[in-house]
Amino acid sequence: MRFMMIAVGMFMALGIGCSAQAEDCDATQASMNQCASKEYAALDADLNKQYKTQMAYLTNPAQKKALQDAQKKWIAFRDADCQYQVGKREEGGSLWPLAQAQCLSAQTKVRVEQLKGYVACRQEGCPK
Repeated sequence: MRFMMIAVGMFMALGIGCSAQAEDCDATQASMNQCASKEYAALDADLNKQYKTQMAYLTNPAQKKALQDAQKKWIAFRDADCQYQVGKREEGGSLWPLAQAQCLSAQTKVRVEQLKGYVACRQEGCPK
């Protein structure tokens, strides 16, 4: 539980989970949970888009398989790391959905940028 409180505080300080402009994401616990969930859903959609873009670019079956394996392992890591950070649902109380969505969002945001980097590398050249 201590990790969850630290994680929620860290994510709130970073502004993760409260980006819905039209909604009052700080009004109630339920609104904070809903906004964090919506942000995660948007990031997950972007993740899937970036992954599909990279898969469509790859022509070598071994490279496609390598990316697919890496993505599956990354998802397993993300989920396990967030469970470590925020704990199990049954132990987390009313803050758990917020902390879980914020953790998933933070991790997914990093992976989206990695996948975008693959596209940028082939379009703009990779840094040396």
